[in-house]
This record gives sequence, structure tokens and C-alpha cells, in this order.
Amino acid sequence: MTSKTKALLSVTLAYAITAALGILTYQWSTGATWERFLYADIAMTVWIYAVSVFTRNSSSYDPFWSLIPVYFVAGLMWFEPQAMTPMWTKLLVSVVVTLWGLRLTWNWARGWPGWAHEDWRYVDFRSSQGRLFELTNFFGIHLVPTLMVYLGCLPFFWIFGHPDGLTVPQTASPSTTLMVVGGVISFAGVAFEWVADNALAEFRKRPSPQPTDILQTGIWGVIRHPNYLGEMLFWIGLALSGLAAGAPLWSVAGAIIMILLFLFISIPLKERRMEKGRPDWPEHRKRVRALIPGVY
Repeated sequence: MTSKTKALLSVTLAYAITAALGILTYQWSTGATWERFLYADIAMTVWIYAVSVFTRNSSSYDPFWSLIPVYFVAGLMWFEPQAMTPMWTKLLVSVVVTLWGLRLTWNWARGWPGWAHEDWRYVDFRSSQGRLFELTNFFGIHLVPTLMVYLGCLPFFWIFGHPDGLTVPQTASPSTTLMVVGGVISFAGVAFEWVADNALAEFRKRPSPQPTDILQTGIWGVIRHPNYLGEMLFWIGLALSGLAAGAPLWSVAGAIIMILLFLFISIPLKERRMEKGRPDWPEHRKRVRALIPGVY
């Protein structure tokens, strides 16, 4: 058994415990459905943070981002079913979220070599912050992203018929057109990420790779960050699906936060890293737009 296989098995065990902890927290807690999911989400985050401290590797949190929405969908769809909303809307969102979550988790797993490797951003934080790193680790790497994903998942509580405590339950039928539009946009986001990440994985396996090379073929030759664009489309589509199911306008806050995260944190960090290691990056940036050809 390779070291990577052992590492992935240990991560799988850690997340099996995470799921069990989430279920127990949900069952033992009281309040509205959204509150109990939040308690479970935070309990699971604290556990994964403990794993990161024990392994000295904060990349143990990376699958959390992609698995928790699937966990929420499974809980709302199968363990807390409601007849308030049409089954087809629940199935549409369930399929899209599951495809997104499993694909993103698989992409992380195939690219993660094991516990000897940690995301370059976390490595930078460790080296620059010293003893203060654990504050960043808990709040910045674990808790804040968890709350961001939770806000992005708020539309689920209307889509799956659990708006109790958030707003007056809607009795009108959802907007079929807007629900389909939201589903299509989310699915398009998943497809964007699939194509982009597969192309990047193949690029990394090229013969005689040079660390200064830049992927400039296919979708990567049209925009610089197609995977980030796909991620934003996914969350935008979920927000629209929530509105279609009767969610109030403020429920799109999670999607807006996601967009701001990628525009002002993820993309700038990636751009600075690419510019440091690739002399041709400034010229590439002039020719290829970041997210939308001819616009931005």
C-alpha cells in the first residue's frame, strides 16, 4: 500500500467520524432545522480542525468544502423529507450538488500526494505567522469558510421545504422557469470545473514539465481561471434555485460572498503566485482575460 493510499484512507476515516459527529449533533440539538444543521456544521468543523492540528496539515479541511453541501442535501432529502415542494425540484438540486461535491472531492484526492504535502497558502501562513498561525488555522482556514459555505447552502432550506424559523413558509408553487435556469447555471459551473480541472491534471502530467510553463490550451487559453468561474456559477445557480422555491432576496448573500471571495482573495492570491514563478505571466495576463473573454 502506497503512502498516498494510506493517507487517503486516514482522511476517509476522519470524514466518516465527521459525518457521525454531525448526525449525533443534529439529533441531540433542538431548534429549527437550519439551527440544528448549523450546530452540526460547527461541530464537524471543530473536529476537522483537531485533525489538522494532530497531523500538522490544514489540507485535511479541503474536502470539507465540497462534502458538506452533499451532506446537507442528503440530510434534507432523505432524513428530513417534506412534501411542501415538488419532488422534481429536490431531485434537480440534489443531482447537481452531488455531482459538484463528488467531482470536486475527487479532483482534490487525485492531486493530493499525502500528508507530506500541504496547500501552498497554508504553508505560507505557517511560515509567516509563527505561533499566531493556529488562530488563522481555526478561524481563517476552518470556521470562516464553513460559515461561508453554510450561507451558500441557505437556499436548500426553501428548496427542500424547511424554511421554518427563517421566513413564513411559501405555499405557492415555485417558479419552474427560474428553477430550471438555476439548475442549468449550476450544472454549467460543474461542467466548467470538470473540463478545466481535467485539462490542468493532464497538463501537470506532461513529459519534461518546466515549472515556468503556463497552460494556454483549450478553455485555459480563453480565460485564466475557468475553475473559479465554474465555482461561482455553481453558487449563483443555487441562489437562483432558492429564489425560485420562494426564498427571500437576502438568501443570495452566500452566493454574493462566494463571488467576492474569488474576485478579491482567491484570484489575486493565485495571480501573485503565478507572477512570481512564471516570467511570461504578465504577457499572458494581457492576452487572456481572468473570467469573461473581452470583459474581465
